[in-house]
Amino acid sequence: MARLQQFGHVPPVDPEAITSQVFTRAVEDALLDAAKTGADYTELRLPHQAIYQPDFVQLFFDALQVVQETYPQFEAAPILSVWLWAEDADEVREAFPAAAEAGLAGVEIVYVPYAEEADWNRGSVFVKDAAAAGLGVTIPVGAFSKANIGSVVEMPEVSRIGHAVYADDDPGLLRAMAERGITVEVCLSSALAQGMVPDLAQHPLPKFLDAGVSVALGTDSPLRLGTSIDIELALLRRLGLSQGQLAHIERMSSDARFASLN
Repeated sequence: MARLQQFGHVPPVDPEAITSQVFTRAVEDALLDAAKTGADYTELRLPHQAIYQPDFVQLFFDALQVVQETYPQFEAAPILSVWLWAEDADEVREAFPAAAEAGLAGVEIVYVPYAEEADWNRGSVFVKDAAAAGLGVTIPVGAFSKANIGSVVEMPEVSRIGHAVYADDDPGLLRAMAERGITVEVCLSSALAQGMVPDLAQHPLPKFLDAGVSVALGTDSPLRLGTSIDIELALLRRLGLSQGQLAHIERMSSDARFASLN
């Protein structure tokens, strides 16, 4: 948890100091990094405070258009991280419909407590409102204990969960995840850096596959972790998966995307 707090710490920023030009350039840089390292599609998670940037979704697509001038096949979609402990969380929730209409693809709902069972009465309201707005919903759980995995899997509006490494020795949880069609966002560098697993060989990704659980490969926080999708792919190959399994993961990752691309 101490490592998570270090990775997740965001210094206070005056929203007025982030101009539209600064915001767009930051998004452009992040998308360009993804395109350079071989991604053909990425979902970029924007911080909670992005909601205060006027037309933040349009600014995202303006940045994407710039990147597509060099990488015309590259596609991307914006995801908004929502921090339920924040004082302005309800203001963010009220913005879901307008943001979805503008092109926001989904939300990542982050709850506390993280390593012990939370009360999901409030969180479920955010989940339902996001789904009602047409947004995909993902929730990070199970990085450091089994806490919250079962509660989140039971929410029909949730289609993806982050990490879930502590579900690996619970056949009931794995079966429920498979039956619900839940996709686990697997971020190998993050799992190693934060101590979710002691070493790569003990990551439960092969167990997820054996149990019929869908997975999607991700980078979590690439700038903080110094990773990229090609590095994550290299780590994936070190797990000893077959070419067929690697191709299957690629298909599942594509199927799990929140955006409908035309």
